[in-house]
Amino acid sequence: MRRPRLAAAAALTGTGAVLAAGYAAAGPAGLVDAATVAAVGVLILARGTLRGPAPRPVRLNELRRERQPGTTVRAADFPAFAKISSDLEWAQMSRRDYEARLRPTLARLAANLGRDQVADLAGPPARDPDGPGVDRATLERIVAQLEGEQP
Repeated sequence: MRRPRLAAAAALTGTGAVLAAGYAAAGPAGLVDAATVAAVGVLILARGTLRGPAPRPVRLNELRRERQPGTTVRAADFPAFAKISSDLEWAQMSRRDYEARLRPTLARLAANLGRDQVADLAGPPARDPDGPGVDRATLERIVAQLEGEQP
């Protein structure tokens, strides 16, 4: 019982000495700096000495439940999704990206789906490839036509 009191007394004395040295060295600014260093030291010491609760055990039934086939979808299951998603984002920023990346992809997709009459994909390329990208409404209209929601 005497050791915790001794440790607390030593910590209090050390903290007081650090604060006094900071004040003596640089006045009020040194006091603030020393108090900051002392507070960080106390936090590090407390984090190192205090223990948290024990982690709960992992049950094998929970692992088996998570591994059931068909319950999760991973990005690796659809490798083209990341590319098409990226191309859709870039097409909104740059006409060149729309013409070079997204438009050929959407044209191939339309041909594979048998929807060759998608209006925005059938025309000639834009005259100004350095112009602004395609707006979101146009992209949504193209996707809706590919999905068969609009004629």
